[in-house]
Amino acid sequence: MEEKKYALKIKDLVVQYKTDDGVVEAVNGIDLMIEQGKTMGLVGETGAGKTTTALSVLRLIPEPPGKIIRGSIELEGKNVFEYSEKEMEKIRGNAVSMIFQDPMTSLNPVMTVGDQIAEVIELHEKVDKKSAMEKAKEMLEMVGIPGNRANEYPHQFSGGMKQRVVIAMALVCNPGFLIADEPTTALDVTIQAQVLDLMAKLRQKYNTSTLMITHDLGIVAEVCDHVAIMYAGNIVESGSLRDIFENTAHPYTEGLFGSLPDIEKRTEKLKPIPGLMPDPTNLPKGCPFHPRCKYCQDICKTRVPVKTSVSDTHAVSCLAYEEGTGVVLGGAK
Repeated sequence: MEEKKYALKIKDLVVQYKTDDGVVEAVNGIDLMIEQGKTMGLVGETGAGKTTTALSVLRLIPEPPGKIIRGSIELEGKNVFEYSEKEMEKIRGNAVSMIFQDPMTSLNPVMTVGDQIAEVIELHEKVDKKSAMEKAKEMLEMVGIPGNRANEYPHQFSGGMKQRVVIAMALVCNPGFLIADEPTTALDVTIQAQVLDLMAKLRQKYNTSTLMITHDLGIVAEVCDHVAIMYAGNIVESGSLRDIFENTAHPYTEGLFGSLPDIEKRTEKLKPIPGLMPDPTNLPKGCPFHPRCKYCQDICKTRVPVKTSVSDTHAVSCLAYEEGTGVVLGGAK
């Protein structure tokens, strides 16, 4: 049997932000592995720690106040924490690239979009300015923008067009690994579909491995091979797309699906998860999800669940799956 190759391996990653109000526990010992050429969906509410995880991969956590307390992140077999800052500059945009959430703040308003894409090419490839600009125009064409618009500024583009420019910039050097941080959040559904289709085509063309950060389970179903559900800085459930959608194990994942409208049952009311994401400066003791969990029992308030295998590909952190706890999930599969 052929051994699986992994584009990214995150082990026991802990990231904190030290502020005047206290220590923000943003990421709390997560493990994540993404196979070569596959797409992993990282799903969770705002404040779960998804973007902090992504910025850790690129070593872009702002210090201070942020600090990576412990853990390792392997990109193509090498721990990124062992690289010097100069080596990281060569890796960013080349070996690994990121599509940031908001194109409005990702683009320089006083540089033409062509110059901004060409700058990435000049930084990572040994080409002159003219060749870099030609390649930038080709990349714009690839994302559906006429090449002759390379001399225009970001304010002359619509939101969807700006996002395409950001995608062009991220993919111009054919990175082996791509992080997409909610790349379609600011877009209407028509442009959203076009952007996802574009990313799928580019992934097929270059065999790019992808970490797709989103809170939209519809996007996950469309583009992801594997899924990790994140809550309060922890991965509470992970598995293949089929595992998560058809054999939902964690009460939080069940709650996410319950919050979605069902086109076949239009009369049924949605079942949103009660309460809010906990304050990361004051996380609850025991299971972090217990204040919002309808299956919560006394043991959940004091004991932290450990990761338990449901199958070869499916893992969950919930006391109901640990032997001898007595916790039972009434409606979960």
